[in-house]
Amino acid sequence: MPDMQEIVRRYLEQVTVMQLATSANDQPWVCNVHYYCDQKLDIFWVSTTSRRHSQEISKNPKVGATVLAHVNTPAKNYVVGISIAGVAELIGEQVDEQVGVGYVTKHNKDDSFLADIASGKNPHKFYRLRPSQIVLFDSKHFPDNPRQEWFPAN
Repeated sequence: MPDMQEIVRRYLEQVTVMQLATSANDQPWVCNVHYYCDQKLDIFWVSTTSRRHSQEISKNPKVGATVLAHVNTPAKNYVVGISIAGVAELIGEQVDEQVGVGYVTKHNKDDSFLADIASGKNPHKFYRLRPSQIVLFDSKHFPDNPRQEWFPAN
């Protein structure tokens, strides 16, 4: 049996954009954000505090996210998607070095990217999603039961 956690980690490392779902006052919102995932499967992104999703996280930190890892094609006939539920939070201008370097490397950011955020020259802040539930739908590795569910203990 394939290791679901390792498969999720590998897919999250390969994909660069996730769809983030927030909600405030019973009104849902979905947006795309570029992200980085650490070894604990915490997910980090940068945004300004004025964005709708950022404002909604400050009111209701319960969020959802999806990552489309693979759509079926004639040559590779399988589907892989990841759905995540968890709690998001504003981290601020600084993150630990592994996360900062990981984000910059994954998204080919300029060397000054982190320093500009830390100094306030760049108005973006770091956010983190700590997953409480991860659902992997993977018909490649789990053809008989593609929906695999996991509840990480963060």
